[in-house]
Amino acid sequence: MFSAHPRRLAALATALLASTVLSGCGPAYPEIPRDAETGGQTLVELEDTLDSIEGLTFSDVGGSDPSIKGNTGFGMKVTLEEGYQLANPGALLVFLTESAWSVRDGYMPNIAVEIHYMGPVDDDIDMTAVGIEAGWVPSTSSTPGVADNGFTSVSVPVADSAAEKGVPENALRLGPWPGDVPEVPTGMVVERRD
Repeated sequence: MFSAHPRRLAALATALLASTVLSGCGPAYPEIPRDAETGGQTLVELEDTLDSIEGLTFSDVGGSDPSIKGNTGFGMKVTLEEGYQLANPGALLVFLTESAWSVRDGYMPNIAVEIHYMGPVDDDIDMTAVGIEAGWVPSTSSTPGVADNGFTSVSVPVADSAAEKGVPENALRLGPWPGDVPEVPTGMVVERRD
């Protein structure tokens, strides 16, 4: 059985703490806002709202911890349910971007809101093209189109990244973090009439 003197244990703990801080593994990026006390909504509240939207299923909703460069984001996957049609893709993009920006727990997204959409191939909805048309994504962005399985995605620049990517108006539209909670757009998803 290992037995150590209390002073040795204290010295070892201090050395480990010092090496952690010096190596950059300590509390990183204190300059990135996180866990706002007021405003916006919690992630659980957002998930409850998303679960209430008829015709869409959401998964992997949440923010990221800072990368090694201090980049944070927020992402989600959206699947259109059978028997429904996405009538207003632009409204979905704006609603999800504003919703992500309104989440107050976790880190503030400082790079982008990533939206991954899966719908029928014949709908031919390219979310990057939708973002460009709505003015939330730089016009210089490449549009990969829609994959054979109906998958498409978009990266909406937020915070400082918005200005760097050529859409500084995103920061103005979103306002201070956490933003206001948007209402679910009416008529965004409708029953398919094929």
